[in-house]
Amino acid sequence: MEALFVGYAMALLLVTVVLVSLVAYAWNRRDYAGGRALAVLLGGVSIWCFCAAAGVLTRGTELALLWAHGVFVGVMPAVAGLFVFALAYAGHERYLDARTYGLLAVEPIAFFAVMVAGPDGLVYRIAGQSEAVMYGWELGYGPVFLAHVVYSYFLVAASSAVLVHFALVGGDLYRRQVYAVLLAIVLPWVGSVADTLSTFPVAPTPLLFGATGIVLTWAVFEARLLDISPVAYREVVDSLNSAVVIVDTSGTVLEVNDAGGRLFGDEALVGRPVADALDDWPELVECYRARDDGDEARRTVVEHGDRYFDVDLSPLRDSRDALVGHVLLVHEITEQKERERELEHRNRQLDQFAAVVSHDLRNPLNVASGRLALARERNDPAEFDRIEAAHERMSRIIDDVLAFARDEQTTNAEPLDLSAVAEAAWAHVDTAEATLEVDDDRVIVGDRDQLLQLFENVYRNSVEHGGHGVAIRVTGTADGFAIADDGPGVPEAEREAVFEHGVSRTDAGTGLGLAIVEHVADSHGWTVEMAESEGGGARLVVGGHTTPDPAAGGSAV
Repeated sequence: MEALFVGYAMALLLVTVVLVSLVAYAWNRRDYAGGRALAVLLGGVSIWCFCAAAGVLTRGTELALLWAHGVFVGVMPAVAGLFVFALAYAGHERYLDARTYGLLAVEPIAFFAVMVAGPDGLVYRIAGQSEAVMYGWELGYGPVFLAHVVYSYFLVAASSAVLVHFALVGGDLYRRQVYAVLLAIVLPWVGSVADTLSTFPVAPTPLLFGATGIVLTWAVFEARLLDISPVAYREVVDSLNSAVVIVDTSGTVLEVNDAGGRLFGDEALVGRPVADALDDWPELVECYRARDDGDEARRTVVEHGDRYFDVDLSPLRDSRDALVGHVLLVHEITEQKERERELEHRNRQLDQFAAVVSHDLRNPLNVASGRLALARERNDPAEFDRIEAAHERMSRIIDDVLAFARDEQTTNAEPLDLSAVAEAAWAHVDTAEATLEVDDDRVIVGDRDQLLQLFENVYRNSVEHGGHGVAIRVTGTADGFAIADDGPGVPEAEREAVFEHGVSRTDAGTGLGLAIVEHVADSHGWTVEMAESEGGGARLVVGGHTTPDPAAGGSAV
């Protein structure tokens, strides 16, 4: 029997040590909803367990009776703390005002007043010593003690009812969230029933109440059942296409929704520091480190590889407006960025179109107007030739601008004979004394109209820069074709710039010809570059073409 009492006392002391540490932990987080009440509950149970252990270790002495009375110093705040916690957890904090706390204080004050100053027998009656009971004294219960028991059961029952009702009306998701709390509330009842029905020499109630405090501490601070609602998380957050990461004030990841798990590619993010959990996403880590703990949300756009994300970092506060963490919302906007780039590209084209209309078309129009006036004055046929040349230049500019402004993407790709396309384009250009040689009759797959534009602009560019007698040669390459001439060529330092809009090496050029060539190549997914021909002239190389199946054949153009 003695070993049983010693073991029981050691268990009580062990629970006391655990509870005292949890009191400090909970008090440091007292601004969390329910945190302050939990700290009071844990403090009360720790006093209860300690006094019970001290009473058992001093059993049979006068000191044991003192410790038996001291148990109530812990029991009363423990029971009241449980009631306050239940109200806070279930969202009934509006009832936790000065009036409620005053009413909760009435019973303990009256009880201790009777215990200290009242006549003997109202709380306990000492029947004598006994080795078979935990304090070593046979104690009879007085009416005040019985009233206290009824009152305590009432508070525990009220707490249980509040939490059970909260679980039932909250639906399945709420019930899952309060399982831990319901387990905690069942334990005191198990201890009470055991005390009532059992003749066991020690009382399990303080140990079970200690377990209640431990379970509630885990539920509140580790599972975050109060300050960050998993219900809202599962109902709303988990249904979002955006990644959601919930981080507490210590920088530890508490929750990641399904979209976050898919985006970050790691299901073991929860419980790890942000910098560790998102080590492959330094942009997000930097965004979190630059957070503002005030009321303002921080929004930024980050680039990760070739993808873009809109990131919202917002402070998360509990019902008491205390900061309890942050919510990181990550939404992919890569398609939006691509549309924005496309819009910017279109706007640049409009600007270029306006520049051509306002400048490049104005010049030949002014020339034509001036020559027309001179022709009327002098009746000189040569002036009409100059007017015709000005109009032809305007026509070329209009064709180039329309081709460039349409910004077509190849949609009608078909097998075509390289020689047929090259010769058809040659017939569309005023080549004067220039000559064309096609050395390869391979098949290429592309949009016929766009390829004609490409060849026409290259031919025209060669004639404008190489002179009327320039020789042009079309040859095949490993992954495409090349168009070379024997003209003056393009200096190496200028070869990249010639594809830019507005860049022309002659006054007669529109600055759009090679820009159109590059656009046609891009629309087919090809590459284009300017090089030097064998004769020192210009050599335009188009690459990146996939050779079609020979069985497909080519179409005559």
